[in-house]
Amino acid sequence: MPEKVQKPAGKIGAQEAEALLSSIESSHVDFDFSDVSDINFAALRCFLDARRAGKRFAIVNAPDAVAEKFEDTGVSCIVSVSRKPKALDMSKYEVFGESFLSKAYNSEDGDAMIKVYGPHFPARMVAQEKAMARAVMLFGLPTPLVGTLYSDGQSNALDFERIPGKRSFSRIISEEPERLEEITVRFAAMCKQLHSTPCDTSIFPDRTDVYRGVVARCDRLSDAEKARIFAFIDSVPKATTCLHGDLQISNVISSPRGDMWIDLSDFSYGNPMLDIGMWYFLSKLNPEERVQHLFHMGNAQMSQIWDVFAREYFGADTPEALAEAEKRVQPFAALHMIYLCVNYWYEPGLFEYAHSVLLPE
Repeated sequence: MPEKVQKPAGKIGAQEAEALLSSIESSHVDFDFSDVSDINFAALRCFLDARRAGKRFAIVNAPDAVAEKFEDTGVSCIVSVSRKPKALDMSKYEVFGESFLSKAYNSEDGDAMIKVYGPHFPARMVAQEKAMARAVMLFGLPTPLVGTLYSDGQSNALDFERIPGKRSFSRIISEEPERLEEITVRFAAMCKQLHSTPCDTSIFPDRTDVYRGVVARCDRLSDAEKARIFAFIDSVPKATTCLHGDLQISNVISSPRGDMWIDLSDFSYGNPMLDIGMWYFLSKLNPEERVQHLFHMGNAQMSQIWDVFAREYFGADTPEALAEAEKRVQPFAALHMIYLCVNYWYEPGLFEYAHSVLLPE
């Protein structure tokens, strides 16, 4: 998720582009082009050169005429550009699934599926999912093609290539529990491969920057408490390998085309434990009702999945090794809980658990 958004207006020439690009420091910036009427070649060259120099930014909500200039010149192959959303018409779609943040629909011709986000979900975060999904595809990891942004003025949506015969790993386990070990072993292998893949740090954000940002914004932490958590984040060994950012068995699908990653809006780089902490939270620390809703199974089965995963990922093949692996992961799970509390919801016990783990007495 970008920490900064800038919204220029009018015609963009070299002078305006350079002023925008000079504002980029270390964090990712979104340039909202909703009010941009035109852009010239000199400005396109500025954006291209800045991107090649390693500056991290994306252009969102570009009008068609402006987006076409990026595409016609080929600059959009290097610079992430998302068009202004088109009108959302659901008359030719049928609902087939639901997650915490969105509902999924299939098109009547079978070619596409569309995710419709709730009114509370910001448009820029939907644009971010498009940008990240496209970047991951271009990077070479297996994922469905991403398409067009839509909006009806309240809800925002994004369509994707429909993968015939696909099922999420969680759906397979819930429907065929005898395959729990097989599917979890596949999931662990995909995670190990992902976490050993060098990431393009000029495109994707540093996950530690994301967590530092949410800790800084958390109004339930004192300055002294924030400083202690920042010290923990700074103590995590640095890494530049790929992270999913929303690592869970629902975010891998199995299909005749092979296993694929989905829901990539938080794709980033960093220490793999930052990913595993999120997965541990979902598999071991989530309320039963939410687990049933998200994964179509209960906490007891999710705990079994975690145990198999820990054996495969960490080599935790004894109770002692499993306990040690969980002890290592828990602070990272707590960090992700703060991320959830700041960005999405305050749930009774969520913040308190994170506080007790990261800020022991």
